Amino acid sequence: MPAEARTLFSDMAKRAVRTTLQMALVLAALLPPIVRAQTTSPAAQTKSVDDIKIDKWNSVPLREKDYAGLKQVPAPRRDLSGVWDATGDLTGGAPPGIQASGANERRAVLPGNKVPPGGEPDERNILNPLPYTPLGEITLESHKPTGVSVRSVPEALGNDPVDICDPPGFPRLELAEFRAIEIAQTADQMIILNQYYQTWRTIWTDGRALPLNPEPRLNGYSVGKWADDYTFVVETVGMNEKTWLDKAGRPHSNELKVEERLHRVDHDHLELTVTIDDPKMYTQPWLALNKFPLRLQPRGFDIRELYCAPSDLEEYNKEIGDPIAAPPDK
Repeated sequence: MPAEARTLFSDMAKRAVRTTLQMALVLAALLPPIVRAQTTSPAAQTKSVDDIKIDKWNSVPLREKDYAGLKQVPAPRRDLSGVWDATGDLTGGAPPGIQASGANERRAVLPGNKVPPGGEPDERNILNPLPYTPLGEITLESHKPTGVSVRSVPEALGNDPVDICDPPGFPRLELAEFRAIEIAQTADQMIILNQYYQTWRTIWTDGRALPLNPEPRLNGYSVGKWADDYTFVVETVGMNEKTWLDKAGRPHSNELKVEERLHRVDHDHLELTVTIDDPKMYTQPWLALNKFPLRLQPRGFDIRELYCAPSDLEEYNKEIGDPIAAPPDK
């Protein structure tokens, strides 16, 4: 082959190699984003509960439908911190956390009638009667509830301490008007802030024993420990006898002992089980809540105030309650 031909062929080959290399570099630059877009898993694109937009002030709790499609995340170990909503969703009546007919597992309603007219002398005909002692029956009879239960009476004729703005105390904080709570953890305590009456409870986790003869408190004395990495168990004693257990007027004595089991099912869901043990009022312990659901709210959730104002109550009685209770004109 002549020298001129060999030189021309060599130049063409070099240009071809350079063109190939340039194309390879272009493809190398374009290919990774294409591959990433095709291989990204659907779960990685799914938002978490913290991505849901909420009002920054007086936030409204999320509903069950809001959690559909969220990324499934395991529960963190030994961590219950955050804002949790216990109100629940409307299901043809009041949300489950309100518990207008008494503790959720022992509602004082009649078979087939979730809205009883009230006025019954006792609870013997309800769906799941409580195991009262004779003292329990007598004490129950002295309580005149104004909720939606078999023994309820008109507002103006009731003697529910909460109806005159007395604090509900524990465990009523969880057995009536159970709404939003915020849980904070320290090295020695679990602190529960409750929306209802803007009150709080301190649960000691430093290993101390419960007091033997405690001075009565509205919320009692609480100690807690982890049963496992996802279940926290609380024992509470020393509750003030003036408080009721729930809106149905269930009584308790100074021997009341309450056990709470808070089980974190996953990142966004918590279950609460409450057991009542009071040998003076009940012949055996009974479940008030059984795996009652609470839902984690987005970070930054602002809990709305919920107080009982005596001035509002006075105005209600003046305009509504007192006229109803007044005897008819002769």
